[in-house]
Amino acid sequence: MVSVEKTSELLVKTLQQHPETYLSIGELLESLKRRSYGALLIMLSLAGLIPGISFFAGFAIFLLGLQIIVGFQSPRLPKLVQRRRLNRHKTLRFIEEMRPWLERVEQYIKPRWEPLSNSMARRVVGVVICLLSVVAVMPLPFVNFPPNIAIILFALGIIERDGLFMLIGGVLSVFAVWVGYLLMRIALNSLMLVL
Repeated sequence: MVSVEKTSELLVKTLQQHPETYLSIGELLESLKRRSYGALLIMLSLAGLIPGISFFAGFAIFLLGLQIIVGFQSPRLPKLVQRRRLNRHKTLRFIEEMRPWLERVEQYIKPRWEPLSNSMARRVVGVVICLLSVVAVMPLPFVNFPPNIAIILFALGIIERDGLFMLIGGVLSVFAVWVGYLLMRIALNSLMLVL
């Protein structure tokens, strides 16, 4: 049986083998090839947890969600986003820290529950990913963690056509949007008190 390279391994290898200090999102996209949607969503969601580039990551995730809705087979990002550079060493260090968690999750991924991972379901997931990307870039503390984790679960489900992971991502999405709504409401109420 031929062993298939895990997405976490592919991400780490891509960053380790890049010869320069900075890696553009466009170069990353080219390296990920057939797993570009899922792997890029994982990469951007992890990057979205790093202060300073969370807005660009969220914007790129929103565009990817739109393309999933439309039904593009591979992602296409505008030049402005493709040229956005990631510090290879910092990003690699962050992914290495998250890798044990990703590898544990990857042990349970397999093709199953196909109706939840077919093309129509993927379009619905695209809508949810767009919504989650908006929640993730809200300028509030701790609001970006649940939506980015939900996007990672969706991405893993897309890569392996795992309907169960799509369902889990959907449940976490409801929680993430609810938390975002609560925090935004608290922030607006606090602002009204000051004004």
